Amino acid sequence: MALSKLLVAFVGIKALGALGLPLLAQETPAATYPPEAIAVFMQECQAKFAAQAPAGFSDRGDRYCTCLINRLQEKMTYEQFQQMTPDNEPPELKAATNACIGAIF
Repeated sequence: MALSKLLVAFVGIKALGALGLPLLAQETPAATYPPEAIAVFMQECQAKFAAQAPAGFSDRGDRYCTCLINRLQEKMTYEQFQQMTPDNEPPELKAATNACIGAIF
């Protein structure tokens, strides 16, 4: 009888531990990129946004680019961010782009 109670307690603790791992991972603070890198990204992003935005929406570039850099910092390390090129766009960039476009339009 005592062994079964111990086993139930152990399984309960293991289950709680497994449930707690995703919660701990979500609480990890976002990466912070160097201010210079953010400034360059924002400048380039806003220029591209203004060139591609539909008429009447070019003023939303700051909000879009801020959203995008914030999401990238949440999902990618700075090293991964540095490796992005037009030929090497990670799935995190597409997901962030779609979320930010949805947020501003």
